[in-house]
Amino acid sequence: MNETASRATPGLDYQLDTVAVEGGQLAVARWGHSGPVVLAIHGITGSHREFLALAEALGPNVQLLAADLRGRGRSRDISGPWGMGAHAADMVAVLEHFGCPRADVVLGHSMGGFVAAVMGAEYPEACGALLMVDGGLPIIPALPIFRLPFGDRLVEKLVHKIIGPALTRLDMSFPSIDAYRDYWRDHPALQNDWSRYVEDYVDYDLVGDEPELRPSTNKAALLQDVRTQLIENLVPDSLRRLKGPVRFLRAPRGLMNDKALYKVQRLTKAGRKVAGFSSTDIPDTNHYTILMSTRGAEAVATELRRLCSGR
Repeated sequence: MNETASRATPGLDYQLDTVAVEGGQLAVARWGHSGPVVLAIHGITGSHREFLALAEALGPNVQLLAADLRGRGRSRDISGPWGMGAHAADMVAVLEHFGCPRADVVLGHSMGGFVAAVMGAEYPEACGALLMVDGGLPIIPALPIFRLPFGDRLVEKLVHKIIGPALTRLDMSFPSIDAYRDYWRDHPALQNDWSRYVEDYVDYDLVGDEPELRPSTNKAALLQDVRTQLIENLVPDSLRRLKGPVRFLRAPRGLMNDKALYKVQRLTKAGRKVAGFSSTDIPDTNHYTILMSTRGAEAVATELRRLCSGR
């Protein structure tokens, strides 16, 4: 696989390659060939296409690497294993494939923030600074019930409570690309921020043939990822082992353009347990537009440049 152009990032050097990982081939995009290396990790039902606006905001003097995580996008057919540990190992394989011994910054959005935390703890030699974009820290308090075995039905209920329509969408089919675009146009987080970035992201998500197009995320992979992300002790243990710096960017509005995913008080409390932690808000953004809007992407790009320069 080798795509050399993207209509959503005109004028930028872009290619889409594959990287051999356990269970199959990982699809990985690269923008740029010189400068600091930024490894970007997408959210739970996302793909590398959520970083198109960021690639444009960074310009040609940064190497931006972004995979479709196993079970998503063009990596959906990987047979497993699933979980934050598997994703973290895949990210190291991505760096090795492109001849990068270390990423200057590892950026994780949403679930990608949890992958970044595990990667930083398990493979510190491969990670510079961590930039968590509205994800990566616990969003629910640790309860004794989470130490009990969780069946898939209970995990699915937990996922639905947190991400709602994003999970429901995986059981749906669409007769055409236009029908899928219309579905997304009504999304509260995007209906006032529709753009070529969002449209490209939505189009890329579909697999299959008309009139039976489906979102690309493998639901079984998602449920196992949630188990290791929210229920097991891997992420809390990884956060305790990080050496920093860890920068957190919060969206003031959440998945449905409503209440924030992270309350300031909970974020501050969680951050006290992470070495080298600091945080700030990206104004006038929600969980999606913090990356998939020009204003959000430019603000994130500014934070990335600061981290790459060591400031």
